[in-house]
Amino acid sequence: MSKTRNIKKSIINMKLRINTTQELNGSVTPPSSKSQTIRGLILAILAKGTSILHNPLESDDTDAAIDVCRGLGSEIIKEGNSLVIKSSGVPLKNIGKELNSKNSGITTRFVMPLLGLRKDNNEEIILNCGDQMKQRPLGPMINSLKKFGMNIDSEDERCPLKISGTLQGGSVEVDGTTSQYVSALLLSASYVKQDVEIVVRDLHERPYVDMTLQWLTEAGIKYTHEQKENVDIYKVKSGQTYQPFEKQIPVDFSSLSYPLAAACMIPGEVVLKGIDMNENQGDKRLVYILKEMGADIEINKDRLIIRGGKPLYGLEIDANDIPDMLPTLAVIGTYAQGKTKIVNVAQARIKETDRIHSMATELKKMGAEIEEQEDGLVVEKSYLRGSALHGYEDHRTIMALSLAGMIAQGETVIDTAEGISKTFPNYVQLMQELGAKIK
Repeated sequence: MSKTRNIKKSIINMKLRINTTQELNGSVTPPSSKSQTIRGLILAILAKGTSILHNPLESDDTDAAIDVCRGLGSEIIKEGNSLVIKSSGVPLKNIGKELNSKNSGITTRFVMPLLGLRKDNNEEIILNCGDQMKQRPLGPMINSLKKFGMNIDSEDERCPLKISGTLQGGSVEVDGTTSQYVSALLLSASYVKQDVEIVVRDLHERPYVDMTLQWLTEAGIKYTHEQKENVDIYKVKSGQTYQPFEKQIPVDFSSLSYPLAAACMIPGEVVLKGIDMNENQGDKRLVYILKEMGADIEINKDRLIIRGGKPLYGLEIDANDIPDMLPTLAVIGTYAQGKTKIVNVAQARIKETDRIHSMATELKKMGAEIEEQEDGLVVEKSYLRGSALHGYEDHRTIMALSLAGMIAQGETVIDTAEGISKTFPNYVQLMQELGAKIK
């Protein structure tokens, strides 16, 4: 990865300084999808042969996934703007006695079932992670894998984990609070010894599971999905394998949300390029939410054209399937006329930080009229003032608060800003290209 990024990653407690931004103009391409890149890496190491991912995201989370995949025996080479993945397939190889998924929640959860597909899976391997990830619960994933025949030892169901045993398959009921539990099992399911049945009650973040199913469909994996009221049942036949593939990674709608929201609130004309509105990412819904609120957004083939500074109007938004949008929606709510209610998204409390609490706390420092609910936020139109804010080392909290800084009066300073490298390392540069007063 780039020398510049390595230098940035070494900076501890970097700060963002944002001043009132009067106008945004220009044309930029948002970064590639983290969710798609990491799914591609998982499928590639399970497939025997050489796979290629074009335009993968370069970020801390994808770096963590690459390191883990190398630790399971795959050769991964960067060639231009592509990743070439060479794998001997399943069973996966043990390169060492410990893997470290850093602070990547998706990497941590997706790799856990893979450790039951190792050649020497009776030998214990340690799955460790970064300090932030150690605070995030893994209990439902651990319990599911134990029912599938694996042995997992941990203190308080968090990393580090001591893992051994074979992923056997069978039937299991999975917690639907985060989609990553379901996707992790689905990605590995075809390689187990028995057919797999996954029963999920009250599935949250459904678009991310649909994204995983799209990968399985493209890979030719046979599965069934039955939905009855609040119960989803997924069945996958064992004995199926992935074949090597080549795929272009699309733009990330989660990262796109920050320049999109800024462009809607601040006068000017911004073009966001490389956009596929047919892409199976739930966070593209923000485009339609903003249009419903009154934003001037033109969807034109492979780009969005945003004419900003127009009035927006508050809505009630069920954000259950787009929890990563809660921080951005909270800031939009301070700009929109009337009241904005963000509801049914309690799982936003178990991300890199409790995002419901962090956004309410920090926006209040800026003068926002915002009320914290158990499952969301209620936000009134507010006149924000620049403030010193805590970023919680959380990329989405930091970038959302930077949007608040752009529409606030005076200077805003956000700490722990190195956290943005988790998914959007060139965020500051991209926003500067549009004219944002950020450094």
